[in-house]
Amino acid sequence: MVKRLFIATLVAIGPLAALAQGLVTGHITDVRTGEPLIGASVIVKSEKGKGVVTDIDGNFSLQTKVEAPLTLRVEYVGYRALDVDVYDFDEPVQIQLIENSNSLEGIVVTGVAQGTSRKGLSFALTKVSDELISAVPQTDASTTLRGKVAGIRIEQSDGNSGAKVYLRGAKSINGNIEPLIVIDGFVTSLSLSDINPTDIETIEIVKGAAASALYGTRGEGGVIQIITKKGRGNKLSVTLDNELGFSHAINIPKTSQYHHYKVNSDGSFALNQGGRVIDYQENGYSVNLHPYINPVDNISNLLSDQPFYNNTVSLGASGEQYNIYASFQNQSKGGVTSAIDADKKQSFLFNLGYKPVKGLTTEFTAQYSVSNNPSYVANNSSANGLVYSALLLEPFINLAQKDESGKYLVAPDGLNLVSSQFSNPLYEFTNRQYDYTTKNLLLGWKARYQISKAFSAEAAYSIQRTDYLTENYYPIGYETLSVDATKNNGYYEKTTRQTNTRNAQFQLNYNQKVGDFDLSAAFKSVYEYEQIDGFSTNGYNLTAPVKSLNITDASTRSISSTWQKTVNYGYFLNFKGSWKDKWFLDVLGRLDKSSRFGSNVSWAFFPRASVAYRLTQDFKLGPVNELKLRVAYGEAGSLPPYGAKDSRVTLTNSGGVSFTQNANTDLKRAITAETEFGFDAVIWNWLNVQFNYAFARSKNDFISVPSFTPSQGSATIYDNLGKVKSNSLELELSGRIINTKNFSWDAGLTFSRVRSEITDMGDIPAFTDGDYRRDKGLSTSTIWGYGIFTDLRQLKTNEAGYVTNAGDGTKTLNDYTVNSLGFVVEKAALGTKNEAPVFYVDEKTGNTKVIGDAQPDFTVGFSNTFTYGPFSLYASLDWKKGGQKYNETVQYLAYVSRSEFDDKAAQAGLPLTFATQVFNAELPTDYWVEDAGYVSLRELSLSYNIPVARLGLGQWIKKARFALLGRNLFILTKFTGVNVDGDNYDGSAGTSDFFNYPSYRTLSAKLTIDF
Repeated sequence: MVKRLFIATLVAIGPLAALAQGLVTGHITDVRTGEPLIGASVIVKSEKGKGVVTDIDGNFSLQTKVEAPLTLRVEYVGYRALDVDVYDFDEPVQIQLIENSNSLEGIVVTGVAQGTSRKGLSFALTKVSDELISAVPQTDASTTLRGKVAGIRIEQSDGNSGAKVYLRGAKSINGNIEPLIVIDGFVTSLSLSDINPTDIETIEIVKGAAASALYGTRGEGGVIQIITKKGRGNKLSVTLDNELGFSHAINIPKTSQYHHYKVNSDGSFALNQGGRVIDYQENGYSVNLHPYINPVDNISNLLSDQPFYNNTVSLGASGEQYNIYASFQNQSKGGVTSAIDADKKQSFLFNLGYKPVKGLTTEFTAQYSVSNNPSYVANNSSANGLVYSALLLEPFINLAQKDESGKYLVAPDGLNLVSSQFSNPLYEFTNRQYDYTTKNLLLGWKARYQISKAFSAEAAYSIQRTDYLTENYYPIGYETLSVDATKNNGYYEKTTRQTNTRNAQFQLNYNQKVGDFDLSAAFKSVYEYEQIDGFSTNGYNLTAPVKSLNITDASTRSISSTWQKTVNYGYFLNFKGSWKDKWFLDVLGRLDKSSRFGSNVSWAFFPRASVAYRLTQDFKLGPVNELKLRVAYGEAGSLPPYGAKDSRVTLTNSGGVSFTQNANTDLKRAITAETEFGFDAVIWNWLNVQFNYAFARSKNDFISVPSFTPSQGSATIYDNLGKVKSNSLELELSGRIINTKNFSWDAGLTFSRVRSEITDMGDIPAFTDGDYRRDKGLSTSTIWGYGIFTDLRQLKTNEAGYVTNAGDGTKTLNDYTVNSLGFVVEKAALGTKNEAPVFYVDEKTGNTKVIGDAQPDFTVGFSNTFTYGPFSLYASLDWKKGGQKYNETVQYLAYVSRSEFDDKAAQAGLPLTFATQVFNAELPTDYWVEDAGYVSLRELSLSYNIPVARLGLGQWIKKARFALLGRNLFILTKFTGVNVDGDNYDGSAGTSDFFNYPSYRTLSAKLTIDF
């Protein structure tokens, strides 16, 4: 086979021109796209210091004293350097460059004191380019990294809402710690959901403490840095980006289409004194099933396709002394129901770089966003929420029923016949008013001054403000199924929270080359200030139809407030050295002080040491062009909840038991120490490989000690008791497999396996946290609950032959059998009204045990981009193998006879009570724990570069692109609940599914025009 097509030979097309005084002119473009390359460097190799850069159209003009033939050296960041031989000076030279897919090229800025070449990086870092981000831009940046980074976990609980992002395993017995978000070098308290993906140039991810030690107390969860776009080109460029589509709910659980009540000859309910009567069989305990006549599709009544659109306009330009970029985004993100308004977001970004004098560079950024997310009310209303109502309500009741005035009924016809009554969500969401608004403002300024050849200084200052507002309003006359004094005459609630953050940094750098050594050092001082103010108020019995606390009944009002302030100081010293560009050493120490801790332990030290060796600088390894081995050790920490340092108590017993809150001066930082081994390689000049193995040990975990409740107040006490270990295995592969002028194929593969385990609980006994079990030797995502036997081999016996983990200890294996539905039952009860599932028994644990683990076996991401001429096809697959989830949704459906399980039990002739016993009073039970693995087609796009020149539009339009996009197109899974993909609605880290707001796919069309 001929050498891989993508390794195309760079050619100079046509002879060079020579004018009277040796003027060389030419044009430089990308070999694949034909786009001009702006700022490419062109020098005459034999004429020292003689060189130019290409202009906005990719053209260059170079005056030289060298006679032909001569050689031009052409270089451009991200592309392979090229030597072009010039034999005569006749016409402009046409030069085409091939993009360099080498993962060790380029500069990184995360986890390092100064911008560092990836070749010299001695710890793991993943960089995600704009090309991958923009292929199918997500509605916010929180899901952008799915399938593109090894060792990442993305939990998206509801619909297309913002997701939680975690890196490289649990650092706490309570689960994961979210990473620190840095934007253009500014440390923030923002989340990825606050970022507009179309503004992102690249994302750099530092996963572990070995790299994030640079961030000290803030770095235990890893670091994600967003690098936003900057202005390019001497001429003003304008981009219009418009996307329009719709959202559609997927993976809604199946429900029963039968009931077990007596019917008349026409199939209607046979009522007795206004109520339904259960249709028992002759045996008196099994039931007959009947289909609903003319069933109503309440799923369609509540969940329907909703519109989605996103409009962005951006402009940019640059000159010798400046670069400028600005963008504005307007987004409307319809959910999956017309009952709730679309989530809306507007964002603005302004970046300015300016070089006022030689050696001085300044940068300014202003970022503002405002979002209103009414879907929050549905996401957090599982009981009486959309999916809850649609699934639980029997289909003879029509939720879409309206009264004569066209308003939805709070109690549709037939609701009085069902035992579990709840108000119509269509009535609630069209009469209740709610507002969930978040505003974010980030202002940042940076300056760098080159004092001398060896010394430089940097300073940065940023201000961030976040305003959060919720309003909840029930108007006068609001109806409820039963009298509710807090709502029927009006209710108003308002909560605000304002976070003000300031961050100041000063850094002094030293860089010097001495022979074969490159030496650098950096000293940095950091000041961080955060203040949070807020209040919450509510009242009812309104005297006027307005949203104001003043018109509530004074006797019903409740007001509370919150205030907290944190001040952190940080100082670090970083030494780096390299020898012959093949041996690299990085040593760092950071000293932090925080007001979150008592005076005894307010200071903490975080070290890092890492080394790397480029083996291929000394040895030829065949197809391996680059191989860098590295090992790193580092420590990073996190802050306790506010007020934890005041969580010691003293008990008194005068006039009743009470307590006095005291300073918890010995509460230390939670710290993760991590050792990381790995390598970076480039094979066959196209395959980029990164491999990491990291093991981390987290100690001093903050545990809220089980509280006690004296007669006067209750106490919450924090202590450093928990220890966790995590092991991470990660592999990332990427490269351009085929690269010709007309066709290219880029592919990426990520694999990760992460294991986290609690190693110490101090002197605290094991306890359950939601559905999780916290105990030494268990994973941090162990699910705990009750067990129902489905196999005789699960029964254990003692030496006397008696079953020890079921029954009362007086039965043998011969006393049990498996019934037709697959449950272990007592033989004596088989086929009788007493037939019942057999439960696990253990008096020591209260009859509970480990019933599952949410931790997956491994995760894989696979992305491909195929380009043929003007067409491009991109697809991203996300595969999670293993991991379990508690399906509380289907369990609850069984309680009200709305699940397919109820149908199966009835068809098997089992007692009506059998399904209720398997329901088990809605307690976590292993029968309802399901495999939560999946394969998902996350992203798909087909795009076309419109030939604007051939259409006669080239005078006004530089480039235009049309794309068809799909997000969450399908999810293949055995899980039968609502959402296999994320946390429970209450944020309990993916363990439980309880009528979550559904996942949905988005289909859209997108038009991008560059002027």
